[in-house]
Amino acid sequence: MSETIIPADRYQRRELLQPGAVETWAGIDQRLDRPVTIRRADAASEIGHRLRLQAKALARLEHHGLLHILDTYDEVGYFAIVTEQLPTRTLADEVTAPNGEPRRLAAAEAVRVAIAVTEALAALHSAGFAHGGVEADNIGWRGEVGWVILNGPPTDDAITIPATRRADLVALAVLVHRLIVGAAPMQRPDGGWELDRLIPDALVPVLQRTIDPTDPWPDVLSMLLALRAVVDDLPPEHPGSDDRRSVWQAERQWLLPVGVLVAAAATLVGIAMVIDQPPEPESVPVTFAETAASVATATTVSAPRTTVAAVLATAVPPTAAPTTTVVLRDPIALESITDFDPAGDDRVENPQRLIFINDGDPTAGWSTARYSTRDFGGLKDGVGLIVVLAGGGTHRVTRLALDSPTVGWAFEVYASAERNRTLIDWGSPIAVAQDIIGTTAIELPSVDAAALLVWITDLGDELPSGGHRVTVTRIEASTTTIDVVGPTGTDAVTP
Repeated sequence: MSETIIPADRYQRRELLQPGAVETWAGIDQRLDRPVTIRRADAASEIGHRLRLQAKALARLEHHGLLHILDTYDEVGYFAIVTEQLPTRTLADEVTAPNGEPRRLAAAEAVRVAIAVTEALAALHSAGFAHGGVEADNIGWRGEVGWVILNGPPTDDAITIPATRRADLVALAVLVHRLIVGAAPMQRPDGGWELDRLIPDALVPVLQRTIDPTDPWPDVLSMLLALRAVVDDLPPEHPGSDDRRSVWQAERQWLLPVGVLVAAAATLVGIAMVIDQPPEPESVPVTFAETAASVATATTVSAPRTTVAAVLATAVPPTAAPTTTVVLRDPIALESITDFDPAGDDRVENPQRLIFINDGDPTAGWSTARYSTRDFGGLKDGVGLIVVLAGGGTHRVTRLALDSPTVGWAFEVYASAERNRTLIDWGSPIAVAQDIIGTTAIELPSVDAAALLVWITDLGDELPSGGHRVTVTRIEASTTTIDVVGPTGTDAVTP
């Protein structure tokens, strides 16, 4: 097949991967010397017109579960969309044996795949588009981000026309059923669906409501929350499964020898401690302050008024009744979140997107502007978010948690009893977080603050669509409460 040079000599089509009304080509971006995928359609056709409108509307849509539009162009008789290179490994490959027979996934693994796809669909739906029905052969695996939808908007035409959000939910339920059972659910004459007995009890109501024509999930976010709620209750292995390794098991195979070495080392340390132990060990007094500090350092989970550390016995004389120490996390209400860009021309950084922080939608959030390099193109040292705590006074802040889809970014945390306007007024950082992926929670030195500054110093890895920027979807500040609880029949003591 002869190679074709695209206008301006930038994109070169090399191999036709999939013919059809929308052709899919493997190509190369000659300017940046990187492989790309080129999809093109007859510019005068109905599909060509739809692709042009979709590309214009979705060019700025970014989600790690969707292929990103890098560029569009016109050539003689065609409209073309350029995306990053397609993954070579699909979900269909993962669930198909060499002899062509279907392979089944464990329920928990199947639901995690569905959660990844549902998150991507939520981003697509929020932009006003539907996919048309996801299937295993149009979902691919990209090592750095996980499962990615390969076909359909924003980089291709919808799988079915007309595409509806309701059809997307039904397709998701059918996909989960196929992954666990090896086949789609049976459809009854009345139009309903019959789930196989292999579907775990915890998952049945989720799928049943998805495919129920009378009372379905109202939207994709509702289904996403339902899937997240049950995934940890599902069996990690398929009953009667063979020795097939999942995608995650294969990628984490190196953990096995490490785990064996750690276990062996722990055993040797334990034996050494037993051998060296004196017959009558000397008692070491432990103060309450030491015990409480060790508990606060060990806790990493945040929840309103819930126990997050193990119950520890305090050091007491043998004749005294035992007491226990309980560590609780209390979220601190936030009054406001403001963008902070002291080196910017207009002193602001996308203030219109601040409303998307803590709005309950994990697919949206506040984002910095896009920069050419991870160090802000050399234009500034950083940008940030000022988090003002509610109540008008100061709070004892011990922990800060953030959610972000950005990979490899970094920030510093500053604290003040007042809201400060210049970086120098904030003093020195009280905590630093680097190379962040996903949710991060920082234990802060106990500080009384009315406001916190999240100062972003590194924008992280390059986006698939080019450039660098940080997105933040959730911010939560919390304080620690430590209670000493006496035995039954005594009063609790609160330090």
